Amino acid sequence: VAVCLNNLAMLLQATNRIEEAEPLMRQALEINLAAFGEQHPNVAIDLNNLAQVLQDTNRIEEAEPLMRRSLEILDTFRRQTGHEHPYFQQANENYQALQRAMRSNEPD
Repeated sequence: VAVCLNNLAMLLQATNRIEEAEPLMRQALEINLAAFGEQHPNVAIDLNNLAQVLQDTNRIEEAEPLMRRSLEILDTFRRQTGHEHPYFQQANENYQALQRAMRSNEPD
C-alpha cells in the first residue's frame, strides 16, 4: 500500500498537483515507519520524497532535516551491510541541490 501511495504521490507531484501529493507521501511514510521501523531504507526513500515535495513548495527549512535523516539512514545501511544502497546517490544529489537552494535564499 505504501508503495502505491508513494507512486501516486510522485505522479501528482510530476503533474504539478503538489498539494495533493504531500498527504499521500506522509501516509506512505507512516505506513513504512510502522511496518519497518525508523532505520529502514524504505523509510529513507519516503523521507527524501516528502522532502522533495516540501522543497517544491518552498518549505526548504522543513525539507532539510528530512533529507539529512534520509542520508543518515542510508549511511547506516552502508555501514551495516558493507554495500551502498542503490538510492544513496539520488538522495545525496537531492540533498546537495537543497543545500544550493538554501544558500541562494540567504540574504546578501
